Amino acid sequence: MKNFLIPVDFSDVSYTAAQYAVDMAAHLHAEKVIFYHSYAHRPAEGYDEHAGYQQTTLRHLEKMASKLHVPSPLSVEQFIFLADDQPVKTGVEAIVARHAISLIVMGIAGLSDIENTLIGRNTMAVAESGAAPLLIVPRDHAFKPVNKVVYATDLKNVEHVTPAASIIRFASQLEAETHVVHVDPATQGQTPEKILGKQEILKMLESLHPVFEVISEPVNKAEGIFDYVKRNHIDLILMASRNYGFFRRLFHSSVSKKLLNIADVPVVLLKNRPVA
Repeated sequence: MKNFLIPVDFSDVSYTAAQYAVDMAAHLHAEKVIFYHSYAHRPAEGYDEHAGYQQTTLRHLEKMASKLHVPSPLSVEQFIFLADDQPVKTGVEAIVARHAISLIVMGIAGLSDIENTLIGRNTMAVAESGAAPLLIVPRDHAFKPVNKVVYATDLKNVEHVTPAASIIRFASQLEAETHVVHVDPATQGQTPEKILGKQEILKMLESLHPVFEVISEPVNKAEGIFDYVKRNHIDLILMASRNYGFFRRLFHSSVSKKLLNIADVPVVLLKNRPVA
């Protein structure tokens, strides 16, 4: 992963995500780390001069970055600071296109944060965009090397919806053991469609030698995934990000909201097409 993008709003949640991103960028020998702030919601009075407000915001970004611990081999010379008055989604999409962003990193505090805070709404807007893989960092979560990742699947239409190339690239770059989990208390994955789906996904991810497990306990999907994460010491949850419609369903579904609310490990929303 070459280039990281960190959209921030200067909240505590943003600082947590920024530190996580910087630590991961160093771990993966990234080339650039871009800090970005949208001041589209700046106060109406007293900030008429765009250039002046932009310079002030850039200084705030630099000050924020100066408070972060920057592990080697990363250095502050690799930091880029950007600010504009575009909506966050629009600004992020432009930066992704201009700088070939490998990973966007943003913070979130939980279910209430998605709906009621600026950073939550901004994270949701970037998720809806699907411009690049998005890593969502829980509140107060510190980076540690990722040894295990899990990809959650419903085993439906596997060939068309599984971001296999992105999963392979992501897991390979992290040198992580890959798990694939399916929550199915009703049929325990034993319908003809799901048996075929399991075979297809294992073939698609064959190079990773994934561990596959069906969770058959009578729990909802979010709790089933969370329990699996805890039992198997998973460091990162991978989910597919197929398109705008998917993101709307993802963040408005009770399952995904519960998952983001209870999970204390990061969640990565992956694109179907891999990036550098």
